[in-house]
Amino acid sequence: MSRVEVETRRVVEELYRAYLAGDPEGMLATMSDDVHVRFLGRVDFTGIEEARRFFHANTSRLLDLDFRIAKLIVDGHHAAGVWSETATTPDGRPYANHGVDVFEVRDGKVVSVHENNDITVVRRHFG
Repeated sequence: MSRVEVETRRVVEELYRAYLAGDPEGMLATMSDDVHVRFLGRVDFTGIEEARRFFHANTSRLLDLDFRIAKLIVDGHHAAGVWSETATTPDGRPYANHGVDVFEVRDGKVVSVHENNDITVVRRHFG
């Protein structure tokens, strides 16, 4: 694994650790000021302040989260995390989804994160 790939993996793993800890500020600490964030069918924006609002608003949407990364693929400055998750919604309904996050990391910071999941599941639970 190249030095670039080691750094890309480190940054992405740090972001996932913060996510699993329910720490949006920890997630944001891994991102560049002009990060591009795209969650399929939900949001598409650029900038750390918009990312801050989005990640803080979404930290309590799923309770008892069981998020599992099946595979983390790293190729140079890019990484893809293949994942699945189960949880309970705030109104008590069971939730299950799966997807892949695609990252670009430059100079030790995430410059883009694109989440792709089953948007029909998200809309069914959250509108």
